[in-house]
This record gives sequence, C-alpha cells and structure tokens, in this order.
Amino acid sequence: MTTRVHITVDTEFSIGGAFADPENRTPVGPPSVYCERQGRSEGLGYLMATLEQHGIRGTFFVEALNTCFFGDEPMGGIAREIAARGHDVQLHLHPCWTYFEKPDWAQWLEIDPPNDDITRRSEDEQVRLIQMGQDTFRRWGLPAPGVLRTGGLKVGQGVYTAMQHCGIGMASNIGLAIFRPHEPELQLFAGHHDIGGIREFPVTTYSDFRWPGRRHHKTLTITGCSWPETRTILKKALEQGVSDVVVLTHPFEFVKPRGDATRSPAIDRVNRHRLERLCEFVTETPGLEAACMSALGNVPATPHEDTLDVPAYRALGRILVNRFNHARVGV
Repeated sequence: MTTRVHITVDTEFSIGGAFADPENRTPVGPPSVYCERQGRSEGLGYLMATLEQHGIRGTFFVEALNTCFFGDEPMGGIAREIAARGHDVQLHLHPCWTYFEKPDWAQWLEIDPPNDDITRRSEDEQVRLIQMGQDTFRRWGLPAPGVLRTGGLKVGQGVYTAMQHCGIGMASNIGLAIFRPHEPELQLFAGHHDIGGIREFPVTTYSDFRWPGRRHHKTLTITGCSWPETRTILKKALEQGVSDVVVLTHPFEFVKPRGDATRSPAIDRVNRHRLERLCEFVTETPGLEAACMSALGNVPATPHEDTLDVPAYRALGRILVNRFNHARVGV
C-alpha cells in the first residue's frame, strides 16, 4: 500500500499587532509571505522552489478573509502565482480578519474584542465565512476551492455542516495537539475520514511521551518537529499502512525576524534542513508518494487510530534543538 504525503502550506498575512496597538501597528501583507532578504524571497519563493526541485506539488491553503482589510489584492496575486507554478491552491479562513468589516473597528476592541475561532460563530455565520472565501476565489480568477482548512485548526461539527451547505467536500481542519475538538468523533490522528460526507485529512498527530495511562501528543509540523521525528513517523506510517500523512508549514517559518523592521530576516537553517530532508525522503523512499488532496477524487476513507509514536529521546532532542534555534537569530 502507498502512503501519500501531503506537504501543506498555510499562506496568510499577519495581523501585525494591530489589535493590541491599533494606533501604532498595522497588518502586514506580502512581506509576511515573501520574507525577502537581499532582493530574494526566502519565504514563499524558497518554499516553492524547494518543492519544485523535488517534483512535489504542495497544497497551499491561501487565506481569503484578509481581503476585509487589504482588498482583493495583493493576496490574489500571490494565489495566482502559486497556481501558475503548478501547485494546489485551496481555501484557508481566519475569521479574525472580518473584524475589519467595521469601519470603526479600533473603537470596538475593548467592548467586543475579535476572536479567530470559527467554532464560536453561528452556523449561518460559518456558511457566510466560507461563501466569502469562495467569492474571493472567483474574483481572483481561480478554480473554486474543493478543500478547506480553518484558521488555527479550530473545528467543530458545525463546520462540516456549513461545508456541505457550501458544496466543499474535503477538509484538513484537524490537528489534535494544536486544537482538540469537543466532539469525540472529530478527535482524529491520521489517515483520512468520512465526516458526514466530508472527507477529512487531519494533520498527522503522534505521541512523543508516554506515562502510565497517558500520552502526550504532537502534531506534525516543520517548525515544531525534528527531522528524526518526522522520518520515524513516515517509516511507521508506511509499515502500518497509513493512507495519508499530512505535514503543516508556513512560508515565514524559513526565516527569522531580527526584531528590527529595517533589517532583512535571517535564514532559518534548521527548518530548511527539515523541509529539504522531507522532500528527499518522500521522493526516494519506495511506498511513499507526494500528493495533493484535491487530486485524489473519491477515494475510500481509511481511518487510522492513535498508533504513531516516536521514542522519547527523539522528542527530547527536538526540544533542545528548537529552544536553541528559536532563541538564536542567525546570519
């Protein structure tokens, strides 16, 4: 059996501290995606070039509600650029951007603070948000999105009901170590699952520490997981016949801001090593196959339980490396 590996990229702008300090801060658009250094895109540009070097199509979940602040451009140009390079462009929604629908939003911050949790919206509002995203894709001139990822991986059963109403049949909304839904039927670890007619591909979650009667879980991301951990999970997924492994990343994870807007970001060599080794391993290992969710069609659901894990020493190594990497700004 082949194990499909989905490298998924949440492509989004930054609120930039505007909600915390509206007088002095403002949302950040393309610089938070392109992450330019010495005239070269070390975020999105680096990421796409790395995937393409290995013949891999990424699934880019492009955030659409930022248009409430920025208008249709510039994210529309970014989405079209990604699509033109052959990658899969799908829908990402961060509801906090709709706060900018209020012309006097800054005056409302203390009275009615923004939230980015789609599960705290009514079903009608969830439908509205998805339809706003679909309308944005139409205005961008892109094919209608067939896959949804909610912001912060916040999800509840109502999201799938709203998706059915809007005609989106696939999702990658779940990552249990990032957000654990209240509904037990949504506490999914790997593979892909049928949720009321919606095909869900959860971001793969594994256990890294065990205690008697208890497990600690980690969701598979580039910035959060070491390469030895990721390699272990891929090998075990292949051995156990897991149909799909989903990895999460963002363009900004491949640079380190210096804390000074006038200086170019530094290169994050640790995260680059992780992405490059992942691409090499997927393309060179028999039984692994890079895939895009939207290209799968109506494949049968193949759920997978909580059986993927890594040795504790791998997790301890990752903790040390991440602390050092996140504390140190390179050159």
